[in-house]
Amino acid sequence: MSKQSLLFYGGKILTMSDGIESAEAVAVKGNEIVCVGSYEECEASLQGQGEIREINLKGKSLLPGFVDPHAHLMMLGMAYSWADISYPKVKSIADIIAVLREQKKKTPAGSIIRGFGLDQRNLEEKRYPTADELDEVAEDCPVQIMHISGHNNVVNNYLLQELGINKNVDDPIGGAIGRYENGLPNGQLFDSANDHFAKKSGVVIGSNGPNIHMPDTPENLQNLVAVGQEQCLLSGVTTINDPQVTKQEMESFQEARNNNLLKMRIVMSILSTYLDELTQLGFRSGFGDDQLSIGSIKLYADGSLNSGTAYLSSGYLDSSRKQGYLYHEPERFKEILVKAHRQGFQTITHAQGDGAIQLVIDGVRASQEQSPRSDVRHRIEHCGLPDPAQIQDISELKIWPVPQPQHVYQFGEGVVRAVGDHGDNFSPYGWFKDQNIPIVLSSDAPVAPPNPLQAIYAAVTRSTLQGNVVGADHRISLTEALKGYTIEAAKAIHREDSIGSIEKGKLADFVILDKNPYDTSVEEIPTIEVSETWISGEQVY
Repeated sequence: MSKQSLLFYGGKILTMSDGIESAEAVAVKGNEIVCVGSYEECEASLQGQGEIREINLKGKSLLPGFVDPHAHLMMLGMAYSWADISYPKVKSIADIIAVLREQKKKTPAGSIIRGFGLDQRNLEEKRYPTADELDEVAEDCPVQIMHISGHNNVVNNYLLQELGINKNVDDPIGGAIGRYENGLPNGQLFDSANDHFAKKSGVVIGSNGPNIHMPDTPENLQNLVAVGQEQCLLSGVTTINDPQVTKQEMESFQEARNNNLLKMRIVMSILSTYLDELTQLGFRSGFGDDQLSIGSIKLYADGSLNSGTAYLSSGYLDSSRKQGYLYHEPERFKEILVKAHRQGFQTITHAQGDGAIQLVIDGVRASQEQSPRSDVRHRIEHCGLPDPAQIQDISELKIWPVPQPQHVYQFGEGVVRAVGDHGDNFSPYGWFKDQNIPIVLSSDAPVAPPNPLQAIYAAVTRSTLQGNVVGADHRISLTEALKGYTIEAAKAIHREDSIGSIEKGKLADFVILDKNPYDTSVEEIPTIEVSETWISGEQVY
């Protein structure tokens, strides 16, 4: 923690608070903001506090550090260490094979060849690759590619055999194994079927979510923390809520902290696999400190809109899997959510389709009827395609949706093709505004990069990667978008008392931008550069 006194001035200071919207200066003592106001007021607040370091912003903008309430830190590090097979770099299955062949040249003989970022809807073939096609990369070693959503993988025949997946292996609850017409596995593993990667060594999570926790050495896991953290800090993100933490992530975060490698703040959402253990030990939301804490329990209701496994009543136009599937039977899901609520946890539930969103609504209603609690802020992660009738329930039950505007930017057009015109309501911020439901932005990194400025642009414009607009009625204002990635995001993780805005008594977490978003054209917002990132009064980028 910094012990110095700091005085920021000479630029536009956007506080994101409901009181002073902008200020001339900010004074910091140690890790805390002690004054927000004029230069004279801030300077006076530091008198007698020792040497004052003055920081002239030289016309740049100072904002509270961005808070990302849904970002998978170690998975982000993993994505940057695998071959990039995302669109538009990769536009066909042949492109994927070519990229992986190049990756093979960099990979030790016999080691696994991996790629991240598959998006079948943006491929020329409009389908997933198969094991036979990945055999064109290698037949004598394992090959694995992960979908951009993290909800499914495709592997070659070598790895299928290594994982013990054959025609006699049944589909698991909350998942599926892709098959050729003759019934043999075709290399495609959806949602809970990804547990096969961890059965020999690693974290097995059952029907509690897609297994993104690939087995690795402690040294490599620490590298994933470091790489993921670096990507967040260079984007001005000072706090994240990691929404799927298992024993693997918790141990890795603690080790990084013990070795003074952890700079940012992490609020952990523990996967529901561990709910019984946490209950027996008496844990609840809020355990920990300002840097590393337990925030909530993470549940999964359905799969992914982008991979075609979310539970939609309308079904899909581009898949034989018409409605996706649920991870739990409705009554079992309700039982888990009620138990977490009763124990004192906030819950955050992955629910993309309206069928899955209804499970959350019913679970929260039952929880409050059985064990009334105030200001819990149970959340729906993504809340991709709710039915309009569900919006009133979300408002009345005070549920917080946490969507990702970059998903509209990256995948919006594919969703519209997959579900029809209803896809224009993907991440329906306009409906939330109409019912006074909080507006929160996040990235779901590495599904989208942890780039708040791109997310803000996407939320304000509803533009897509292809240059079109999906759901213009769901645009929000620049102020709503900025607050959605700062103070409203902090509220979503119950941390608004310490972060999310520049106010006296809060932690000195800042991002310095080279331009003022309000003085920049909307189209230029994604090009605004992060000049510096500060946490607890120390410059970390």
